[in-house]
Amino acid sequence: MSRTSRRFAVLASIGIIGIPLAIVATAFACANLASAKLNRAAASPGTTVSFMGRNFNSNAAASPVAIRWNGRAGEVLATARPARTGKVSTTFKVPNARPGYYIIVATQTGPNGKPASGTPGRAPIRVVRSSSSSVVVAPAPTGGGTAGPQALPIGLGLSALMLVGGLMTLAVRRRRSSVSTGLASTTA
Repeated sequence: MSRTSRRFAVLASIGIIGIPLAIVATAFACANLASAKLNRAAASPGTTVSFMGRNFNSNAAASPVAIRWNGRAGEVLATARPARTGKVSTTFKVPNARPGYYIIVATQTGPNGKPASGTPGRAPIRVVRSSSSSVVVAPAPTGGGTAGPQALPIGLGLSALMLVGGLMTLAVRRRRSSVSTGLASTTA
């Protein structure tokens, strides 16, 4: 195989793999995913926590946003109707749960009766012992606990770069091995 045809094969492989990855990354980057954020990362049972969410369906025919404990089908802690901008805020009390990590899930049904596009929104919370313990409550992470919409395209882009790098390394190694075997046969 000539050097030109090897280069063409490597570039064609990159194009065949890279173009669909770029299209998928763009599609996910354009989606408005629901996000959730809590005013604290840790709380004891019975503590009131503020919930803030964005990108929920504000259509009057859509259901209110249900703030659920530890999963899509978890106990409903609070409900709230999103503003015209898709933002929602409410408070809830942390249920009586053992210390550990849990997830707050914000679900919504769209006007068509199916889960609203981009939902659910998620935010982590750590249940700690009662406030009489020496545990310090830390502020919530600014990202709201879940990877934002930009994390997927970045991850796909990095994966594509690693794939391209691997293909290039393979091509260079093959070329070096063919050159070194060619030199060995001409010197013998």
